[in-house]
Amino acid sequence: MSDFDLVDIEVTHEPPDNVLSVDPDETSEEHLHTVQAVRLKAGQPDSELRSLKQLDENSVKMLEHQVDAAYRALFEMDGKALLSDEVGLGKTIEVGMILKEMHFRETNDSVLILTPAQLAKQWQAELREKFGLEFVCNYDDEFRGFDSHDYIIASIDTAKSDRYRQAVLRRDWDVLVLDEAHYVKNEETDRYELIDHLSYNYAFFLTATPIQNELTDLYNIVSLLRPGLFGTRDVFHQYFVNSDQETLVNRNELQDRLNKVMIRNRREDTDVDFTDRRVDTRKFEPSPAERELYQAVSDYVKGAYSQDQGQKLVLMLLQKEVVSSPEALETTIRKRLDDQSELTQTEELESILDLINNIDTVTKQERLLDIVEEARENVEKGRVIVFTQFRATQRRVAERLVSEGYTVHSFHGGHSSQEKEEIIKNFEEQGGILVSTDAMSEGRNAQFCNILVNWDLPWNPMRVEQRIGRIHRIGQNRQVYVFNMALTDTVEEYVLERLFHKIDIFQQSIGELSEILTRLEESGKSFEDEIFERLVNADSEVDLENDFDAMAVDLQEQRDLAEKLEEFNSGVFEGFDLGASDD
Repeated sequence: MSDFDLVDIEVTHEPPDNVLSVDPDETSEEHLHTVQAVRLKAGQPDSELRSLKQLDENSVKMLEHQVDAAYRALFEMDGKALLSDEVGLGKTIEVGMILKEMHFRETNDSVLILTPAQLAKQWQAELREKFGLEFVCNYDDEFRGFDSHDYIIASIDTAKSDRYRQAVLRRDWDVLVLDEAHYVKNEETDRYELIDHLSYNYAFFLTATPIQNELTDLYNIVSLLRPGLFGTRDVFHQYFVNSDQETLVNRNELQDRLNKVMIRNRREDTDVDFTDRRVDTRKFEPSPAERELYQAVSDYVKGAYSQDQGQKLVLMLLQKEVVSSPEALETTIRKRLDDQSELTQTEELESILDLINNIDTVTKQERLLDIVEEARENVEKGRVIVFTQFRATQRRVAERLVSEGYTVHSFHGGHSSQEKEEIIKNFEEQGGILVSTDAMSEGRNAQFCNILVNWDLPWNPMRVEQRIGRIHRIGQNRQVYVFNMALTDTVEEYVLERLFHKIDIFQQSIGELSEILTRLEESGKSFEDEIFERLVNADSEVDLENDFDAMAVDLQEQRDLAEKLEEFNSGVFEGFDLGASDD
């Protein structure tokens, strides 16, 4: 486009109901400053965050980049900001500082914090313990609805539900906080629609991945905070990105506009000293009975997949369960037999059940004892987190550890939010072994533990990194140990040795992993689909090894493309004032 003035778009764009109306003689930004920001600054100088002097240094350690982000969000962005620090830099702490300051200045009469369901109670605990801020959570017994409390933390899916949606929308909220804001990047979802129709004066959105697939993601999130900042979606795309999205145009203009709403700190730009991460993959030779079972399941999966590709998900599940535990595999096999309408495969399935019954000793269970015993002897309270994908495996592992005299805690998605909080608290206080499903792999903080065991391995590397991120984050002051368990000559060894280690996923950031996966999935396949299809289509073990080697090469190429994307994203974020002093 030529002769195009974005300023005209911002002024003429029609704001939705949740934005204060603009006087014809004022620009939108001047109006925000004079009407909303005056409340933040009234009666108090804005040269510092005064409330921070009230905080207990033993409760929260305030880092320079966090204090700076809170200050800028309040006083340079007039209380509407996208906090986009990289993973692990403490965006929740930044919001806590913001809310504490607003409470100090009496500008937070009503606050709504929307989070993923599994993080609501954690938010509640952190704001109470670190900042002395009391919120009711929608999972509390005393919660009476969104029109009955002034300080609420709730899952966004609860807020958008038919039961509560109208009550949420009826209120004029002083402050809205939206965690994991990338979940509202799609304007066609109920989540996006809820935020779009909410009425609020101040808003703070959090996401470490403001751009996941394309710049339009960023446009949608920013437009919820500052409607009109970028004009219409089509104009934004045409003005800032060329047709193949490889070249950023009008870069200075984009940076200027993002600087009005977005704060992004990167790890290398902060003074945070993350501890080292040591990864140890331990491979074990399965027993003859385990080997026979693995081969039988693999043969069954191959044969069934060649006959009916519609069974893909359950066949993939069987292939994962056979290296996890006989109990997990048996659960699915029996369900499959109960549901089977045709009898063509019954004999094979019954044969697999017979092989399961032949297994007396589970190799991984015996080898896990070596790891946890070492921890019990050398680490305070012997704390270890053991991750598995399957509830049946979790039960069996927990039973075995209890029988050996360990203090064991089990964590899974079937627990209530309150139960989950109690489990984590007990694990911290009592020590021992926490055996968890992936229900804990997002958002939960467990820096008091520094040893993690991947009993079985998700094929998606993002899920692996999310597991590790529970203990390897700000507040972790010890070296982190990650143990991966794998049976030799099985799919999990191929995934570990020929994929994960070759592309070095254990030392990459979540942002880098996300970019690699995004590039792969743009081709129409997920990471897990790619692994499974190579597994079932290989004609021999040698072919399978070669196929996984080839996939590693493909992934390295995707990584190279991801680096180009990172250069593109850096072009977007380059030049941001990250809070460093000019002195």
